[in-house]
Amino acid sequence: MDIYICKTCGHLAFEEAPDNCPVCNMPKDAFKSKNNVFVESKEKSPEAEVKHVPSVKVVKTCGLIPEDTCTDVHVRVGEVLHPMTEGHLITFIDCYVNDVYSGRVMFTANSINPAAAFHIKETSGTVRLVERCNIHGYWMTEVEL
Repeated sequence: MDIYICKTCGHLAFEEAPDNCPVCNMPKDAFKSKNNVFVESKEKSPEAEVKHVPSVKVVKTCGLIPEDTCTDVHVRVGEVLHPMTEGHLITFIDCYVNDVYSGRVMFTANSINPAAAFHIKETSGTVRLVERCNIHGYWMTEVEL
């Protein structure tokens, strides 16, 4: 899988770099090829996988948007909850639905846990969740709806 990273905001694009970053709108030349981004993270901290791989729960009945087709995807960073301190934190979780970037939740270290919920209109397909730790890099999980 070809992976490209936006040098401005850290967004990952899969297969090819977009004309403009969907997060920060930088042009295609702001992306660099980084096919080993996930391998580097594991090599940097092999024991840290338990605190970095996104843990996902798919809930078929949406609790927030019951009037429309909606599947809840609850994401928590780490089987053992990742710390959120000024020096060590999850900066964002990105969501891709059927290989299309769909949204981002950003975090600071102030008073919040590294978790999010995405309310997805699709009822089937694949959801890819990518998170970035400011120290240990990028980690990913894919689930079927």
